Amino acid sequence: MLVINQIKCSLNQINQLKQRIASKLKAPLEDILHYEILKESIDARKEVIIVYSCLVNIKHEQRYLSKQDVSLYHPEVFSIPPALKETSPIVIGFGPSGMFAALTLAQSGLTPIIFERGSRVEKRLEDVEKLWKDGIINPESNVQFGEGGAGTFSDGKLTTRSKDLRIHHIFEMFIEHGAKEEIRYKQHPHIGTDCLVDIVRNIRNHIIELGGTFYFDTKVESLLIEKETCIGICANGKNYYSNYVVLAIGHSAYDTLKSIYTDQVYMEAKDFAVGVRVEHPQKMIDKNQYKQYFKHPLLKASEYRLTYQASNARGVYSFCMCPGGYVVASNSNHGEIVTNGMSKSKRDHVYANSAILVQVKKEDYYKSSVLDGIDYLKKIEQQAYLLGGSNYYAPCCNIKDFVYDTNNPLIFKPTYLPGVKQMDMNSLFSTSILLSLKEALLHFDKKIPGFIEQGVMIAPETRSSSVVRILRNEQLESLNTKQLYPCGEGAGYAGGITSSALDGLKVAIAIIEDINKGVKQ
Repeated sequence: MLVINQIKCSLNQINQLKQRIASKLKAPLEDILHYEILKESIDARKEVIIVYSCLVNIKHEQRYLSKQDVSLYHPEVFSIPPALKETSPIVIGFGPSGMFAALTLAQSGLTPIIFERGSRVEKRLEDVEKLWKDGIINPESNVQFGEGGAGTFSDGKLTTRSKDLRIHHIFEMFIEHGAKEEIRYKQHPHIGTDCLVDIVRNIRNHIIELGGTFYFDTKVESLLIEKETCIGICANGKNYYSNYVVLAIGHSAYDTLKSIYTDQVYMEAKDFAVGVRVEHPQKMIDKNQYKQYFKHPLLKASEYRLTYQASNARGVYSFCMCPGGYVVASNSNHGEIVTNGMSKSKRDHVYANSAILVQVKKEDYYKSSVLDGIDYLKKIEQQAYLLGGSNYYAPCCNIKDFVYDTNNPLIFKPTYLPGVKQMDMNSLFSTSILLSLKEALLHFDKKIPGFIEQGVMIAPETRSSSVVRILRNEQLESLNTKQLYPCGEGAGYAGGITSSALDGLKVAIAIIEDINKGVKQ
């Protein structure tokens, strides 16, 4: 089998990939026995070109090994080692990191016990709808808390810069549980909120079939720690014991962070980011990306990725860009506003949205506690709630009015539910954040003409990452609390579905290895 890279197709040649492979190799078409797409990307710098990497089964393959962009296929296989001793690790949280920690542990033959403060995804959908439609928040079951974590109500983006072999395994698990096979090879793979709900449910059921146990609507109130060793948890007033505890809380579990900080589990303050969610007509984004080809039926809703270094040395960047999507309320408590973006699998809505975030440095908020970042974010979220009218309407304005300090009617109705209130955003952030944001928007307008003139902004976006990092050693165990394994976004080791899932998988493997090292084979 051969790996062939840089197979280029125009839009009119997409359905002729086999012919394009033969042309690149200068091989007879009938010699190509089979091919499989390994990677698909779009190069739209001049005209739109689709670039493929393919795995090809071809007659007389040795003839082609000397050709450019051709190499022999060397399969790399990841497998989960079987656990050699029965035990039941505890997993706190069932977002992407907790999900893949629990799934991996179950696939190794262990019987994990999963505690999730929020509801099953079916009930969670009802709770989220109440916020979006009626402005009624359930502090324990919402966009942030519940089965699947915050990622369930997102675009389901699987983009990652990691080349880790285990990423392929994670994608295969998603496919096995209901995701489309195209996530294997798409340049920017995504699942979509509508599909994620079923996939999360299927993974839960698979874990149960393998012997796992779930406790939903069960909040872990504290860790049970004796002699610097975590021996279990207390949840809903009852103690549960285990030799292994996976701490896979999300970035919004502030009460849990405060509890383990009180338990003196080592953690450190870290940089994070705040900003706004911008919304534009998807057609405008497509025109900029695809130019005259933007209406081509084979081209999907396009994305963008923007970065800028402000004059005050703060980084500004787009984050969680959702083509053809919606801006949604994502708060996890009463009296606060938090925004996020999501898309369905087809990404077919008329608007695109993205967070535009500004770096917040430790020195911006740190006073005396590593948890001071929580207070920094809460102040912004609560101020936004008051500005919006104390009814979960979010502050909103035209981007051009924010940049140029003007006041005009909104150019279109934002998708945010339950609603928005138009206002001046300058009172919501510090002077330094405002300066960085305005500079960046002017810069982004040069990259995507119309970015300022044709967009609206909804605020605030505050939950992109954890405010702390829970310290751990090379075995992925807490630095000062044995048998405790922090992982994922809440622990400060990931950002997004794929990196969180990978971190959960790594922790599970570390636990399996620790179990096996004490067993004679």
